[in-house]
Amino acid sequence: MSIHGIEAAGYPSAGYGTQKTKRNAAGRNFAEQMAQAAGTAPAVILHGADQGSGDSTVSSWADVVSGSSISVYKTQDFNPQVPVYKVKIWDPSGNVTEKMVDVSKVDPQNCDTAELYAYTSHLKESGKGSFEDTVLKAVIAKAVKNAEKRSTSPWSFSEKADWVKITNDIMQSEYRYGDLKSYREWKKFSELLER
Repeated sequence: MSIHGIEAAGYPSAGYGTQKTKRNAAGRNFAEQMAQAAGTAPAVILHGADQGSGDSTVSSWADVVSGSSISVYKTQDFNPQVPVYKVKIWDPSGNVTEKMVDVSKVDPQNCDTAELYAYTSHLKESGKGSFEDTVLKAVIAKAVKNAEKRSTSPWSFSEKADWVKITNDIMQSEYRYGDLKSYREWKKFSELLER
């Protein structure tokens, strides 16, 4: 379908400038259609730092399937020599769990998602890798783990996993499929985790 075909179907074309989202024949916009397609898709909110806390948001993610979200913060008294990050996790009902993560004590071969996200956020913040090399790779690794777990049980942010193994499995898949560029990118991430 061409760009013009997309616009004719009720969605704005990929042109320059701003325009209002058009309604399709059913009178709904794209977001409404996707919510209906997902059934009773939970609302997901990305959370920033609480006003007046002195914390600064390092990164935030949302799991649109479960409706949960997680954010990593530097506290006002953050010390780069002893990197401890505040991690907050919101469940689909909006209940929040908070934990402090000392990334010097995180073992990527046996840690939960909150610890992994704090660890990879620290890699990015300390200049050891870009957002794409660290934080984004962690999110993709979690998505792969989610896909594996969905058939057996719901995934929990507190469930420990061997993220090095998950990363190496993804890396080997890229190699088998002949995507050497992605293979090298995952290899770089794996090396960052194994330090």
